[in-house]
Amino acid sequence: MRNENVVRLSLVVALTLAFASLILPWPARAQNIIETSMAGTYSVTLSVLPAETFNGPHAEMAWDGGAEADMLNGPAGPNHHLVAFIKESGKRVENATVSISYRQLSPKSGEWMSLPVARMHMAGKSLDTTHYGNNVKLAQGSYEVRVTVNGQGPATFKFSL
Repeated sequence: MRNENVVRLSLVVALTLAFASLILPWPARAQNIIETSMAGTYSVTLSVLPAETFNGPHAEMAWDGGAEADMLNGPAGPNHHLVAFIKESGKRVENATVSISYRQLSPKSGEWMSLPVARMHMAGKSLDTTHYGNNVKLAQGSYEVRVTVNGQGPATFKFSL
């Protein structure tokens, strides 16, 4: 008798969860966006990824300089990793002066914001993975991003989340 009640309860819970998944909205998941454009002689590949960790035993990124890395547990609660991979003549640029600004275009147009740019590489990997940017809080909508490299550019990108 007890096993039958457990089976019935499990079935009720499973059906309730299945029904709820059909009628309740799921939270937006960070999607990966990768676009390439030119800033003068530099090839800039913009990546918008889920926010990444910079500290702890399972850190995904290693900070190399520039602005402080915005930690996942910081006051802003970042949800995306907005970064630029820079190449010149097909080779990764490991030491550049990079500025990144962004603004939301929709659902309503926002002011240009300057992203504090940190230089980083993937934790446990070589400097060949060097890139520039930071974690940031982005709401759903359309965005425009401008990236300048060593005073050249800007490379301009538009994307939607």
